Amino acid sequence: MRSTVLAFLLLSARGGVAALTAWLVCRALRRAHAPSRLLCWLWLAVGLRFVLPWGIPLKLPRPESAPLAAAADTVQELGELPLLPPAPAAAAVAAPLPWYARLTPWHALAAVWLVGVLVLAVRGGIGYLKLKRCVALACKTPDGCYGGACVPTPFTLGFVRPRVYLPDSLQGPARQAVLLHERTHIRRRDPLVKPLFYAVVCLHWFNPLAWLALRAFEHDMEAACDEAAVQGCTLAERSTYCESLLQFAMQGRPIRAPGSLAFGQGSVKERIVHLLHYRRLGAGALALCAVAVGVSVTACMVRPQVEAPHAAQEPPAATAETAEPTPTPAPTETPAAMPAATLPTLSDAANSPRFVCPVKYKYISRFATEYSHRGDDLCADEGTEIYAAADGVVLTAQEHYSWGNFVEIDHGTDADGLRWVTLYAHMKSCAVQVGQSVTAGQVIGYVGSTGNTTGNACHFEMHVNGTLVEPRYFTAYEGSDAAELTQEKADEILAEAVRNASSDQVTAADGAAALSGVELFTLPVAPPPQVSGYDPENGHPGIDFAAEEGAEVYAVADGIVTTADYDAEKGNYVVLDHGGGLETEYQHLKSSLVSAGQSVVQCQVLGYVGSTGNSTGPHLHFEARQDSAPADLTGTALLAE
Repeated sequence: MRSTVLAFLLLSARGGVAALTAWLVCRALRRAHAPSRLLCWLWLAVGLRFVLPWGIPLKLPRPESAPLAAAADTVQELGELPLLPPAPAAAAVAAPLPWYARLTPWHALAAVWLVGVLVLAVRGGIGYLKLKRCVALACKTPDGCYGGACVPTPFTLGFVRPRVYLPDSLQGPARQAVLLHERTHIRRRDPLVKPLFYAVVCLHWFNPLAWLALRAFEHDMEAACDEAAVQGCTLAERSTYCESLLQFAMQGRPIRAPGSLAFGQGSVKERIVHLLHYRRLGAGALALCAVAVGVSVTACMVRPQVEAPHAAQEPPAATAETAEPTPTPAPTETPAAMPAATLPTLSDAANSPRFVCPVKYKYISRFATEYSHRGDDLCADEGTEIYAAADGVVLTAQEHYSWGNFVEIDHGTDADGLRWVTLYAHMKSCAVQVGQSVTAGQVIGYVGSTGNTTGNACHFEMHVNGTLVEPRYFTAYEGSDAAELTQEKADEILAEAVRNASSDQVTAADGAAALSGVELFTLPVAPPPQVSGYDPENGHPGIDFAAEEGAEVYAVADGIVTTADYDAEKGNYVVLDHGGGLETEYQHLKSSLVSAGQSVVQCQVLGYVGSTGNSTGPHLHFEARQDSAPADLTGTALLAE
């Protein structure tokens, strides 16, 4: 949803720029007495710019500054996004969540936009029907118009078969001029064009430049018909026409219903001044004005494109046009340019191997921090192949509200006994399944823009013993994108990984038998302060861990998911069966990543901390049961009550 909203906002911004440019051009052309009919064509091009995401490509040189180049690529990719959300991937196996658990602020923005569109559409429809009902008793006159006491001012009403309505008091030369004005509207299809332009503005109701374009289009449309009505008239006849214009403009509130063209609407003062000074241009001046309008129309339809970096000149390994991604897992041969890689060794940084680069990327949006941007975004064309960074086993291959379609691979332990895991997110589709063994360089999915992202990219994360690390130190990136792994940096990462692993462990008390033979448990969340302790006698048979919303929730031991569901009291919750009568339960999750029947391993991410169900704030409620009886896992006491 975020990608759709951002793409639509970019489309509206492009239309706004076109509207502002057209307004400035029209002001200059009016001073040159350009025919208003030419200006109407320019405003029609602006209306198309508001609804057409594509346009005439215009290649621009790539900025030398890397941040500016990255920003330009992001804007360009936003413009290429479809305005409809992508279909769920076939490989998604996550348990369905309630609709309200999948809502984001972007859904709220989309809802506000939709309400605005509906309000304006209903308002316009009601105004049209009311006006049509008011003139239902009008009778046809000898000159082919409709008149009567119910017609207060001249106007045209209707879409496919419009009718001209004139008041009975309008007679003589003034009636003929006004009738010519209205029939010019009909001949030029204005009764159909104006409602279509109004519909475009309804879609962009939040953009003031869209309303500016509508008002300017209406003004030039009326001015063009005024010019046709007084063409060849004397100054006295023009004065009579202007008096009629002023008379009907002063009768009351102008008619602005979509599908109607009222004679007295718009800025009457500007129209009268324009008519009194109107003169036909010579052939040369008219040609210059036509060229100016033609150039402006072309400029409105231009879509700037930044030149791709040199690394992107090579044809991609696969694109959406040349190779259809398939979710069916099938062993693929390792590309010749990507030899199988072994795991890094932090104890010997100078000789540490590097992971295979998972994507042939254009540029990288860098890892920031654990709490802002947790990995590298490898930006590439949609459909580009994503490779496994090293040999391993697929832990997860499913859809997530933020990561979109993603794959998580366990690469096992290195020579130092450290466990390495990589994650690949925002895929168009996955090409592997949970439990499948993969080799370095094997295709595991395809670049896309699913989930919470602004463009086509592969979000690449790397974990060592559950500690998030920067991939640039361990991946075979191109040139300066890679970073040197110094022994000092390796020792820092090693110390943090060992410290986090030891702080996450809770072992059995000395001399006490462990629950169901499990000798080592890990905490279900990163070490937080305990909010509420284990107290089954007072109705609290579990532990509440304080954590930020969205923090990862881990399995405390290997097991099988028996339940992944929603409950009004527990919210989103997951239950694991560890065998031997031991169960653990994780409640109030923002969302879950597992489904019933799925096997999980210790420290695997089950979901994310939330505040669903009967909860007073973001936290994890954790329970353990041995043979259906509450079990205490606080501190080192792991024995059943």
